Amino acid sequence: MPDPLADWTVEATLAAGPGRVLVRARRGAEAPVVLKATPPGAPWSARAALRREARLLDICRGEGVVDLLAVVDRRGRTALVLAFVPGRTLADRTAPDADAVARRLEATVDRLHRAGIAHGALRPEHVVLDADGLPALVGFGTARRSAVTSADEVALADLLHHLRSGA
Repeated sequence: MPDPLADWTVEATLAAGPGRVLVRARRGAEAPVVLKATPPGAPWSARAALRREARLLDICRGEGVVDLLAVVDRRGRTALVLAFVPGRTLADRTAPDADAVARRLEATVDRLHRAGIAHGALRPEHVVLDADGLPALVGFGTARRSAVTSADEVALADLLHHLRSGA
């Protein structure tokens, strides 16, 4: 059975964990993307987790959240095709305009919470600063539909402290 992701050329592995791998890839001359995919033979639960993440990303679609471009779900594999945000995470660098980044992060998290979504993993490594220094939230693997967002609010306060202090 041919791999449904075989037409993508992997440029770099960004992360790997149980049930999923995250790679920067491209197809022909197209712009690079991030593929978040289950490995061949992954259990049904890993594939279901990515489909759930795709549904939440679709609800969260908008400014400050990485774009979900497509979902590939065939031949025993599931993959999210995400926009590649060229830049570095807050874990890797400080923001050139910390106040502007903080305002955008606060607005993005508020928008998610009003939609009933708790990100669940607001950390510096889940905030990518693009070439203009604008943040995009990534890492929605632990996001949930929830009216309880207090953990996100504490994590956001820690994230904003990190951002403003550089610590």
